[in-house]
Amino acid sequence: MTDNGSLTTLKLVEALVARGWNVTVLSFPPFILPQQVPLPAGVRRVMLDNLNEEHMQQRLAEIAQQKGTIGAFIHLHPLFALQSQGPAFLDADRAILKQVFFLAKHLKQSLNQVAKSAQSCFYTVTHLDGAFGFTRQTNFGCIGAGLFGLTKTLAMEWPAVACRAIDLSPSLEPDQMVQCILAELQDPDRSLTEVAYGAQGRVTLTI
Repeated sequence: MTDNGSLTTLKLVEALVARGWNVTVLSFPPFILPQQVPLPAGVRRVMLDNLNEEHMQQRLAEIAQQKGTIGAFIHLHPLFALQSQGPAFLDADRAILKQVFFLAKHLKQSLNQVAKSAQSCFYTVTHLDGAFGFTRQTNFGCIGAGLFGLTKTLAMEWPAVACRAIDLSPSLEPDQMVQCILAELQDPDRSLTEVAYGAQGRVTLTI
């Protein structure tokens, strides 16, 4: 899973470890995301030193060599502080989105391999407004919304892998965010690829 620099990362790691997950945390370069949260003892942090695709591939290979085939991925997208009103187009937002596309590319083989004998997943978590960006009541980095398109595409291309994009309201407390993520990880309904949690509770989009 990735580190978004908030307390949510720590609390999610603790919750997953308590449930028997073998967690490794991937941190983005400090020039993109300076904040890092402390991790529980025994949980390894793997740092990306740059945004080079080959470097990321090497880091993933190191994780697989130490921990075994990677069977699950959860991306916690950072909640950036915004100065202006309305959606923003941030360079850091764009850089991290590109990294997640690279991660999907290089996790394809391992996630689908695990899915042949066990459950595997690719989950992304954003903080638009808890309503897919439709409320127009909060400011957010809109480039991160591209994670919804990526995740829904992967759900079609990787039918054996559970893929879901989650939008959590920035007003939720870290403990609440973790409970929402855990609920989605445990949801057996594979037909859902996007879910949001906000003032209205849990919602999804229908056609």
